[in-house]
Parts: sequence; C-alpha cells; structure tokens
Amino acid sequence: MKGSLDKYVSLVVIVSPSAEVVSGSLLRPINIYYSLKGFKIDHVPVRKTPSLLLQLSRILRAGVIIVSGVNPWISASIATLGRVLRKEVLTDFHGFSWLEASLTNAVGPFMRRLLLVSEKISYKLSRYVVVASQWLAKVLNHYFGERRSVVVLENAVPCIFEEITHKLMKSYDLNMLRRYVCERVLHRNDCFDKLLFIAPLPSVFKSNILAYRELLKLRLLLENVMIIVTGIKRTDVFDFQGNIIPIGYVSYVDYVALLLSSDGIILPYPSNAICGGIRNKVLEAGFCAKPVVSTKTGMMHLNAVPNFHYVLIDDKEAPWISRKDLLKEVSEKLGFLVKENYSFKVFREKWTRLIALILQGRR
Repeated sequence: MKGSLDKYVSLVVIVSPSAEVVSGSLLRPINIYYSLKGFKIDHVPVRKTPSLLLQLSRILRAGVIIVSGVNPWISASIATLGRVLRKEVLTDFHGFSWLEASLTNAVGPFMRRLLLVSEKISYKLSRYVVVASQWLAKVLNHYFGERRSVVVLENAVPCIFEEITHKLMKSYDLNMLRRYVCERVLHRNDCFDKLLFIAPLPSVFKSNILAYRELLKLRLLLENVMIIVTGIKRTDVFDFQGNIIPIGYVSYVDYVALLLSSDGIILPYPSNAICGGIRNKVLEAGFCAKPVVSTKTGMMHLNAVPNFHYVLIDDKEAPWISRKDLLKEVSEKLGFLVKENYSFKVFREKWTRLIALILQGRR
C-alpha cells in the first residue's frame, strides 16, 4: 500500500481542535494525521469560529477535507461549504454531543438545540461519515435517518502514547518512575509504598464530573491507597477526601509516567455518562497492562468482559483493592485485547485504506 501512495497528488486536510493540553478530542485527530503521513497532507488546527474563517483558503483548496474533534457548528459550516463547492468532506464523529449533553444536563436548551441542528447538518451534508463505534452509527442513523456511507473506525492507542511509553520503559525502571512521580508530579513523600490508582477525569466534560462524584461515594478510605485524579483541581470541586487527590492537568509525558508507575486506573462513570467511542484512557491502560476498575459505562464500546478484562464496580465496597491476583489477571487479558485489536498500527491501516479508496474514486 505504501508504495502506491505517491501517485495521489490531491491534498488531504485534517481540521481538528487547537488545544493547549492533550485531550481525548485531540488524540483521535492526531492518530488520523499520523496515519495519513504517506499522503500529501496538511493540518489546520481550529479553536474557535473566527480562526476557521482565517484558515478557509487552506481548507477549501484540499481534495479531501477531514473534520475531526471540532465543535459541531464548525463541522456543520465546513460540511455546508463542502456541499456548495462540491468538495469531498469527511466528518469524523467521536460522539453524539446533543445526546451526551441531554443525558448529563451539561448545557441549557438553546445550546442543546444548536448541537442537534449542527450535528444533523454535518451528518446529512458531508460526503462521507466516519464514526467511532457501531453503537454511534446506529444512534445517528436513528435520529438523522439512514445513509449509505457510514464507516465505523474505532479508537486506538494514541501513537504519541505508544512512543512515549516505549521511550520511558527503555530509559527507566518502574521504581525510578514511581520516585519521579511522587517527587516531581505529586510533590509528596508519602506515596512511594502505597497502592496508587489514577482517575483521569478532565473537568471540561460533564461526564467526568459525574464520575468524580461517584468516586467520592466509593468506600476507598483505606490507609494504603491513594487515588490521583487528573484533570480536576481542588479549586474545581466542592468536596474531596483525604486519599482522593485532585492534581489538575499534567503534561502528557507526566501522565504516561504516572500511569506506568501506578497500580491501575478507576473509572466510576454512572449510566448517563455515555461516550461515542472507546475511551482513550482505557486503551492507554490496556497498552500498559494496567488493571482497569470500572463500571460498564466506563468500558462502553470495548469488547471487554466484566471481571475478565476489567474489574467491575458493582457496589460501594472495594474488595478488589486487596485482590492482587484478580488485578494482575484482568490487566494481562485487557493488555492482550488492546494490543491485538486497538493498536495504532491497526488504526493506521484502516484509515490509509479508506482515504486511498476515496482518492481513487475521485480520480
């Protein structure tokens, strides 16, 4: 396949978020960009609508325009222009913002209506639609009507995560990483010998706030356990417990070091905190063979079996804390599942094949 890419001279442009921190909305577009490096490709980061207007000439000269991770009204604007100018626009749906906002009551009625209208325009007017899960394909079809060109391409371990992980594991052992995390990331001298679990819950998403509130309800006040919450600062929340420690955002490299030196991650998402595709944090934990303790909602769209690939949170007690055998067993099985089916290599092959077919059709 790689040798045949040189003949495609059409420019592929990826329109994705511009962000100061690495987030789930950014990781999938990054994966798409690096998947398509064999093509003539451009990347246009967009933060707000005014920045879209400044970049329109770069976007509209492309042969294929891929829109991924941006606000629905930006996606709708590009899909509309693409239809008028007969451009090949591919909209990549990570989730269904209107449904997620409605279930979590994240925004008011006007904003929910704007989300619904924008996503319907993107869905109807884009030449191609890619979604992050089979569930999402069915939900969009239910609300917006059937279309022939919906392609399901699931999330994968971020390529930059794989690279950082390999470099850290090659350069440091886990004891060195734990010491670095305690001293430089957590700024604590009491965490080296404790069980360290991570709850990656960036407060920018309402679902993560709901999960944080559930976390406080769990009976995890055990002397030898620390729960590190990333993406939420103490100033962001109204309550916290002694061993549940919100530290805010950390650099992506520090997050990888934190995950590698941890004893697992915990994701207590309630049933209304849905998402459109497999959560990146689950795939990252699986790639590192770290145990995941989660509700079924936290593991949405991943072909994982409770208490086989992950530990299911089904009550407020925490008997799994002392079950090192169970944690080790589920981590190994989840690691195998992720590396076999959700590696960046698998993701790259699927996206390369899809864009090659689109360009062949144009020719």
